[in-house]
Amino acid sequence: MTILLKKFSANILTSSLFKRRNIAISILIGVLLLSSMALFAGELHQHIEVKIVDQRLQASFCRPEKGCSLVKPETIGLPPGQMPIDQLTGTPIYVSEFSIFPDRTAIDSPGFEGLEGDMTPGDRVRYLASGHLSYWNPEKHQWSLAPEGIQIRLAGGLDLEPNQDCGQVICIPKTIEGFTLFNRDGIESASSLIVGEVRPDGSLHTHLDWIIESNQGTPDASIGAYMVELQLISDTIPVPSDTLWIMFNHGLALEDFQQAVAGRVLQSNTDTALADQLFSWAESNYPSLFPHAATSFITLGFYARCYENGVCVAVKDNHIFAVGGEFGTNVVTLGEFDVMTAQAGL
Repeated sequence: MTILLKKFSANILTSSLFKRRNIAISILIGVLLLSSMALFAGELHQHIEVKIVDQRLQASFCRPEKGCSLVKPETIGLPPGQMPIDQLTGTPIYVSEFSIFPDRTAIDSPGFEGLEGDMTPGDRVRYLASGHLSYWNPEKHQWSLAPEGIQIRLAGGLDLEPNQDCGQVICIPKTIEGFTLFNRDGIESASSLIVGEVRPDGSLHTHLDWIIESNQGTPDASIGAYMVELQLISDTIPVPSDTLWIMFNHGLALEDFQQAVAGRVLQSNTDTALADQLFSWAESNYPSLFPHAATSFITLGFYARCYENGVCVAVKDNHIFAVGGEFGTNVVTLGEFDVMTAQAGL
């Protein structure tokens, strides 16, 4: 920026006084730009509030008046007071933004915050990772599955393993650090790790590290927005919380990231009418797999139908998924939604 301003000043200003003034202005502009970037990153720092409600862990948007951080709806392009809730499924979305470091692209936000008296002292809170790594393609303006070879690593979670070396009748388990990998195919490595331990006053405050990388461990990933899926449990409350999604900005300008948010919050990510047409077409053309007409419903972020033979088929992130019956016990990807609807002539 300073070089450009010097060239500009050389063309229209000849006095050294003007040159020195322009250099000072360029430095000031640079400082303001860096400050605005830091402000934007700071505005996407937030906590997920965790507490016990009706003998179940509840994750919710935190309450700034209680001292925790919350992203303002206006920052992510939403009307004042409208929290980021997925329009189709009602799933809350917590937003964050990756920062670039010399050896990695990562962030420790969102953190997990429990206020005093909200939880059981000494209890250990865990996350349960699930789903597929979602990706907002800024060129197609569409949510889909993440590109091949890209993953988000959740690091810093802990686990316990038996310790038989202490020489006592009862040994304290060893604490080990682990990680979880989210990619387009699902979850790899540990699917559940300890987030943190509740303090004696019933509060919790902890941050883990989110790292975006290639599956070769290098910090190379397509520019866009990414989203992962979690639930929370604890040692004393093993019933999982409702599902929550965490969306990360990776290199998008603010207005482009706002479009990614809008693609979930201000509109449905799935054309449900078209999905119903495709399901009905499959029932007519493949009765052995889909033996009767069924009613669509929403589950775990999917728009789905299930059949008496145990088969379920669903749409999410512009892809068709299936499980059960001839498809087996693991969720499989059948293809892209818009491609398959076109092939079906819909």
